[in-house]
Amino acid sequence: MPLQLMMCRYCARSRPEVYTMIARLARAHPTELEVIELECMAACDDVPAVMIDTDYFPRIHATELEHEVLERLRAAASATRE
Repeated sequence: MPLQLMMCRYCARSRPEVYTMIARLARAHPTELEVIELECMAACDDVPAVMIDTDYFPRIHATELEHEVLERLRAAASATRE
């Protein structure tokens, strides 16, 4: 099952560096990462906010997002090999 990254369509696009990072991660990991654009996450005070699986990340920076996604993808790949 792919890692799910959920974001508010409008809030994420208001932060080009985060939106660009999401697009880059999706292109680099097309089968391991599923990007879900929601109409609203009710997280306006925490923009940009994302959810990775069930974990919520408020006011996330592009580099933090990249780190978190890559760490989870590595952990999933490692668990699959075991």
